[in-house]
Amino acid sequence: MATTLCEAMREMTAGWKDDLPPDWRLVMQDVETGADDIDPHLQLEAWEPIFPARKGRSFPGAPEGAHMLRAFDAVRADAVRVVLLGQDPYPDPAASTGRAFEIGNALVWRDLERMFSKSIRAFTLMLMAARYDRPELTHSFSAWSTMLAEIESGSLQIEDPADMADRQERAGVLLLNSALTLSRFQRDVDPHQGRGHVLFWRPVIRAALRHIASQDRPVVFVAFGQAAADNLEHAGCLPAPAPHLSLVLPHPAFAEEFLACANPFLAANAHLQRMGAQPIAW
Repeated sequence: MATTLCEAMREMTAGWKDDLPPDWRLVMQDVETGADDIDPHLQLEAWEPIFPARKGRSFPGAPEGAHMLRAFDAVRADAVRVVLLGQDPYPDPAASTGRAFEIGNALVWRDLERMFSKSIRAFTLMLMAARYDRPELTHSFSAWSTMLAEIESGSLQIEDPADMADRQERAGVLLLNSALTLSRFQRDVDPHQGRGHVLFWRPVIRAALRHIASQDRPVVFVAFGQAAADNLEHAGCLPAPAPHLSLVLPHPAFAEEFLACANPFLAANAHLQRMGAQPIAW
């Protein structure tokens, strides 16, 4: 039996602030979700999951530790140095962890090829180009095959995929999506995404961005895609107030267009260094 997406989201997220660490719970104390903004005509079938699940809950195949508010678990509200703001979770409950640009249950780098979207691979190419001063890795998406061969031969040393997000979070990088849940997906944005989940989480995401932007120390905000750019703009972070920097790029799903842009990870470090802060060890 179907229900409305709005009703399902209200029921699933009741008491959602309890899943946040204390500092982020304080940031969100007066924040309400955008449940009233969801298109009331959107239906959710009884068999359709909303994922990632709530903290402490799961379903078969979900990555260990995955939950819808996981992005806030390890980076303190007053210690964010870079925000990487994506669109929504990866459209596979076995891949979606609650952190942006992370593929759950990926044991080796070749596992990224099971994703039909080029997004995570293009993102990784850009990241590795910055880390190892290898600009040729962004000349074309075809460089993915070259880099993968180097990883598997041992000539390019990279941590396991499961450790990448942990590394970034230890450096103060917030891996956030514009929607923290998903139920239906299509590349050109399904109504469940654009008229549902993105609107539901919009007040939460913008509250987080406003809090981060209120800090005196420099922060870099990087928006990947239109939904992310809209959130930055309406949170007062685009353009960014001093001493911060905001960057807007195409979503990495549009790999060639994304890779043709100036490297945002290098730009982030350049800004942090100009402001007298330590760069990120991408």
